[in-house]
Amino acid sequence: MGLRLTLVLSAFFGLMFAFVSLTTSQARKNQWQIAIVPKALTGEYWVRCKKGSEAAAKQFGVKLTFVGPSAETDVDKQIDIVENLITRGVHAIGISPCDGKALVPVIEKAVSKGIPVVTLDSDAKTDKRLAYIGTDNEKAGELAAKELAKLMNGRGKVLIIQGVPGAENLMQRVKGFRRVLAKYPRIEIVSEQACQSDLTRALEIAENALRAHSDLGGIFGVNAYGAPGAAQAVKEAGKTGEVKIVGFDAIPTTLKYCAEGVVQAIVEQRPYRMGYLAVRYLKEALEGKKIPKMVDTGVDIITSEQAKKMLLSKPK
Repeated sequence: MGLRLTLVLSAFFGLMFAFVSLTTSQARKNQWQIAIVPKALTGEYWVRCKKGSEAAAKQFGVKLTFVGPSAETDVDKQIDIVENLITRGVHAIGISPCDGKALVPVIEKAVSKGIPVVTLDSDAKTDKRLAYIGTDNEKAGELAAKELAKLMNGRGKVLIIQGVPGAENLMQRVKGFRRVLAKYPRIEIVSEQACQSDLTRALEIAENALRAHSDLGGIFGVNAYGAPGAAQAVKEAGKTGEVKIVGFDAIPTTLKYCAEGVVQAIVEQRPYRMGYLAVRYLKEALEGKKIPKMVDTGVDIITSEQAKKMLLSKPK
């Protein structure tokens, strides 16, 4: 009897151990590994995107990898990162492509391996990705153009400071911007140059334009580096308020220039929301749920008065 009881108990605990092991294994399997690949790891914009991704990962119980190149111009490095994520076997990828065409093959490779991909902040020229999550950039470009045209009273010369050539989101902004300004016959776009997401280069472009066109009336900074570079040049040239500046993204430097009245308006995106929603929708996709193809995260227009309030509300 004692031997039989021992055998029964042994069998019972053996089954229990197998059950617990299976449950643990299943739990590990269900902890999805989601990677978010920004254009770069540096800059306030991407820090906010990361915070949104982390908040969603914590809320939805997924394991997050947030990895990207050191600079927005390093397209090859971003491709290598995605290749590595595919090899590692992550379950899903969210990416802001440095180049909307160059990243297409590796995005499609991930999808062919059964890894769902969404783009955020900037899109890629492929229908293989599940969704785009971010700003409606053509509309945002139109909004920037309307603001600048109003500030310039519908007349004058304009400089466009682009970011990185090939970035789909930036090209869409310029497309929308040009479409609106084409309706103003007294406004002339005299130059469009790329600063390669480099503040010093943006400064140089603005300085050269101010020398070449003494009557320059407006500058459009297409990404986060254009407006602060232009603002420094305009301020040093003693043309604050004379040359109107509209830019993107309320990074601390741009916000400061806006509060001073050197930058007149900032088109503020919502990178935290982009990061958050990318993780949320990728998890839903992994669970077999249908997700929207396009998620417009929206923008806000920040003026000088709003910038002053924002700076006062920030912890010192």
